Amino acid sequence: MRWRLTARRPSSREYITASISLSGWGTLPDRLLVRLYGSSISARKLPGRQGTDKETGEEKLDFSDIHNAIERDSGHLTWILTTYATLTNYQHSLARIPFSVTVFDEIQNIKTPGTLSFLAAHTLDTDFRIGLTGTPIENSTRDIWAIMDTLAPGALGSLQDFRERYGKAEEGNMEELRQRLFSSFQTRPPLAIRRLKETVARDLPAKSRFLYPQAMPSLQAQKYEEARIKLQKRGAGAALKMLHHIRSVSVHPAIDTDLDTEDFIGMSARLSTTFDILRRIRTAGERALIFIEHRRMQHRFIELAKVKLGLKKIGLINGDTPIRKRQEIVNNFQKNLDEGAGFDLLVLGPKAAGTGLTLTAATHVIHLSRWWNPAVEEQCNDRVHRLGQTRPVTIHVPLAIHPNYREQSFDLLLQSLMQRKRQLATSALWPMGDSDTDVAFLAEKLKEGDSVSKGDVICHSMEKLYARDGLEIPESNQHGGWYFK
Repeated sequence: MRWRLTARRPSSREYITASISLSGWGTLPDRLLVRLYGSSISARKLPGRQGTDKETGEEKLDFSDIHNAIERDSGHLTWILTTYATLTNYQHSLARIPFSVTVFDEIQNIKTPGTLSFLAAHTLDTDFRIGLTGTPIENSTRDIWAIMDTLAPGALGSLQDFRERYGKAEEGNMEELRQRLFSSFQTRPPLAIRRLKETVARDLPAKSRFLYPQAMPSLQAQKYEEARIKLQKRGAGAALKMLHHIRSVSVHPAIDTDLDTEDFIGMSARLSTTFDILRRIRTAGERALIFIEHRRMQHRFIELAKVKLGLKKIGLINGDTPIRKRQEIVNNFQKNLDEGAGFDLLVLGPKAAGTGLTLTAATHVIHLSRWWNPAVEEQCNDRVHRLGQTRPVTIHVPLAIHPNYREQSFDLLLQSLMQRKRQLATSALWPMGDSDTDVAFLAEKLKEGDSVSKGDVICHSMEKLYARDGLEIPESNQHGGWYFK
């Protein structure tokens, strides 16, 4: 999903065009492009000025060449490429430049009202503003207000009024908000244009998604039951903590246990399924991304994969990975594609690696652990399914099913929650991030789960899941995968 958000006010001056972006821009001649980030900032420091604007409220950067260009009526030939961090740090210096156009790429980075980056964006003196984002709403409808107030101040009213009207997502008010953003008003164009990938990127290869359910081994089922009992006994305030514990147990019941490779893998339904999938990918000579949230599991998984799959080195990108190192890991992984090196893996954290990376050497994505936000999961999938990909892509989601609670197991309840969020986000503007409502839903459903002992665990669970989600029940494929959209 990609959004293009524009202000209504036309440009009246033709001085400077600015791009506020998180990614590089290499198509403009250097003589037209001012790179304002990293080590290039020090070259623009005013004599005797140290530190940043935000530290003292004084201008620290020298833009005399740009101001002179404006006086000569040639300012329109200059572009400034910078980052949100630089904008925040040097907002007073940048606020003195009369920009003609400002382009905010990945504008969701300033989606929180009242933050320094949000306020810094508002200080720019610019005639026309354009914003682009693939994630307009992550956790709250307030994100939309912050983005639109940056681009078209006042278009959605005050933040207080907006919160009262749209703070709690309901089908009626979300439809109204969608109309305000995407519909023309009298002679005015819409505030926003929404484009879905399947509409504008029709040349991309097919993307298929499969769920892989497997019954929990005895120890995992036991630990899950213990966590569920604790959830029932504790009050609402402890629900979120216990849900995270149940989610962790559903990945592995004893991650710190010092066991050999086979025994450790055999303790987890999800882990066992993941290695089954990876063996098939290795046989096909293809490559995969493995998304794992838990840091301890990331490192443990890499050691397990080296032993089980015969790989000498497996890359890891998470929140601890420096920017330069990230790109080096990406380059090595992508280079393998050109060299025909065959099977390879890359392990990533969903939040750290969910945006800004192109990893089209892979054709498989496995979510060993899942974030609660479907938008984050889609961003992870888009590292593979994007421009430059020439082969079909397959998304694999292993599921751990408690043999007694079946469709009421955490993994299947989470699948239903995420499926509902996807549908609502497509039809309206539903926030897809974690919320108190999500916690209450999952906690209540986990408490309600009744023990079932009849019928095949997998077939019974999946049929109930698809019926609950209002979806046609597919036939499982030869590897036990159940297709879903």
